[in-house]
Amino acid sequence: MEQILSRYGYIAADHRQREESMTSEFKRLQLAIERVKGKELEGMSFSDLISLESQLNDSLLSVKDQKTILLNQVERSRLQEKRTLEENQLLRKQIESMVGRGSSGPQVEPESSSSDENDKEDHHSDTSFAAGERETS
Repeated sequence: MEQILSRYGYIAADHRQREESMTSEFKRLQLAIERVKGKELEGMSFSDLISLESQLNDSLLSVKDQKTILLNQVERSRLQEKRTLEENQLLRKQIESMVGRGSSGPQVEPESSSSDENDKEDHHSDTSFAAGERETS
């Protein structure tokens, strides 16, 4: 029984020590966050303030670099969209000219971007499909 109690006392002391260590680390990190936000600067030495300023400048440069990268990606995407739209328009004109000439090649009708036009048309087919085994008489 004494072994159990002594082991419990040892474990409880270890937990208290870890809890105190984590609590002090938590308070230190909270203070660091407040200082980065520009609060709780009282009591900081001049060299600590310079170090904090340097960290903030580095962070700002990193954010600006990321912004530049994202803006470049957006610009590339816009240019790609423009090229794709121009190519699409060129292909539509080619299809229209092929249909207008009555070309003997494969005729492709451009798809309409409006679903209302397709809804107004009757789509009937004389073709049927049956699945399963065919019965023979």
